[in-house]
Amino acid sequence: MLLKKADQLLSQNKLREAEFHYKMLLQAEPDNGDALFGLGKVALRLEQFDAAVYILQRACQHLPYALEPLYALSDAFNAVNSPEDAQKVLEYATSIAADNPDTHYYLAQHYLTFGELDKAQATFEEALKLGIAPVTAYVLFELVQLGRFNKANNYIVQLHHFLTQTNNLRLKMVCYYALAKSYDKLDDTDQAFNYFVIANQQQHKLSEFNTEDLIEFYDQLIEYNNESVFNLANLNKQYPVTPVFIIGMPRSGSTLLEQMLAGHSQWTTLGEDTSISNKVVAFLEHKTGLRYPQCLTKLTTPLINQARAIYLDTLSSSGSNCAFVINKLPSNYQNLGLIYILFPDAKFINLTRNFNATAFSVFTNYFAENEPYFCDLNEFTLYHQLYEKLMSHWQQFNRLAIYNLSYEQLIENPKDQLTALLSFTGCEFEQTCLDFYKNKSAVTTLSKHAIRQPVNNKSLDKWQRYEAPLLSLLSLPQTN
Repeated sequence: MLLKKADQLLSQNKLREAEFHYKMLLQAEPDNGDALFGLGKVALRLEQFDAAVYILQRACQHLPYALEPLYALSDAFNAVNSPEDAQKVLEYATSIAADNPDTHYYLAQHYLTFGELDKAQATFEEALKLGIAPVTAYVLFELVQLGRFNKANNYIVQLHHFLTQTNNLRLKMVCYYALAKSYDKLDDTDQAFNYFVIANQQQHKLSEFNTEDLIEFYDQLIEYNNESVFNLANLNKQYPVTPVFIIGMPRSGSTLLEQMLAGHSQWTTLGEDTSISNKVVAFLEHKTGLRYPQCLTKLTTPLINQARAIYLDTLSSSGSNCAFVINKLPSNYQNLGLIYILFPDAKFINLTRNFNATAFSVFTNYFAENEPYFCDLNEFTLYHQLYEKLMSHWQQFNRLAIYNLSYEQLIENPKDQLTALLSFTGCEFEQTCLDFYKNKSAVTTLSKHAIRQPVNNKSLDKWQRYEAPLLSLLSLPQTN
């Protein structure tokens, strides 16, 4: 009964209450594997990763043939920068459940994340041999993304067959994206575009709001981020590193730039870290009783210091002594004022890209999130307008260290562009920045397939193959 209650609380994301109930159960039954698993999941969600590793190891000892605790333990090992241990756990899971396509999928994803593309391809293929399961849609999608097929040997038949076997909207949507990308690679642009349209339409059904609902929030960001708020910043540096934020629209090249900069001896990266919006903002809202950004009007020196400490804890998790730590979450452009108040010497790299190319890339990629601007070109157009309006506001403040960088120029002349950017931060160019593709560090974004090759211009003008239907779709009125 206690376990059921704890699991229910966890499903409701009531983490502290769930933690209490799991611990109560473990006082009576210290070796209860299910309770240990639940407590480990709580630790993961609370980002107490060292504790999660310890607890989940115990859970796996008492649930030796259960797969979900093994998957969770792998996530915990990755979170504490132990990918080798994570891989061993997933390989063990595959060994005890060799006929389960899920285990192969998780192991293949691990290989893919760390740039082992050959191993990823082979392991996805093994999963595909094990028959149809819900995960098959994602297996096929990743195999298509890897792009190792041609007109004679491809996955189109399997994708069409899977579509006849499921009524699940999300699984169908993933298959439609995979079919579109398949036909794109095979140069059947008509079929490709048709399937991209279907995939976007299916995903839009899962969206729970419209982009126009964000207009008031953006107006408030402009209203409350003003000179008087910026004056709250303490210009005496009280922290050992310089935070760097790569901001802009999705699919504007942030992963490429991040990996280039992370190749520098003085730089490291957190990836797409959400701590500013999910932790710092939540803390300030709780303490002031006001929603963001109104809460900025109630900031005090103690609150600022506490909020800064929250993000410094995140920075310390990088496990690096580098002077510059990147956060490449593009939507952090919404938080430049708050970030400046916490870190007046923070650097912001505003990465821009041709609008049509960006819109096409968003239109043709599957985002797991159900935001409408990821699956509707008119919604994306409005979202882009909101971004430009807010960036124009930020650019008025000289105190914000914003560096505007063109993705196209970065691709065409990477060394000169990186040299100028690094000079902006007080660093000199290093050749290792251009050898990023040789690095086997973790990449979890949509670019994880493409990032393992040198800089190239393959994607610069790809949208022009679809120029007529793309521009036609962009001109259509928005429908809800």
